[in-house]
Amino acid sequence: MNLTVIFLILFIILAVFTAVMVFVLAGKHKITESHKKLIRREWKNIVQINNSNPESALMQADKLLDHALRIKGFNGTLGDKLKRADSLFHDINGIWEAHKARNKIAHEIGFKLTPVESARYLLKIKNALKDLGVNFQ
Repeated sequence: MNLTVIFLILFIILAVFTAVMVFVLAGKHKITESHKKLIRREWKNIVQINNSNPESALMQADKLLDHALRIKGFNGTLGDKLKRADSLFHDINGIWEAHKARNKIAHEIGFKLTPVESARYLLKIKNALKDLGVNFQ
């Protein structure tokens, strides 16, 4: 048998094996119903604090999204996770916008959000959580 044909067959076997492993591993990282319940409970707390402390609400929402992505099997910073998981989301740009606002809160002295601005970012994060399979009433 020709050496090229052997390499081609080995490549195809390796590609099929890799595809199967990706499929199997992706199924292992699901957000369970108990995780969803925790996320919904935390979300209620976030919404309640938004009017009195919009910066804290956005910080907490960002952490919650990070937590959900960790459950799904993504590692690294939230930015790393978002880069790897971008195909899971309908509005990845909106999620990045909310995350960048969170970074401004964390790193820029005196950065403030109004409750309305924060609510807009919170909606983007809530939609991201929905994209990950968390249903809200």
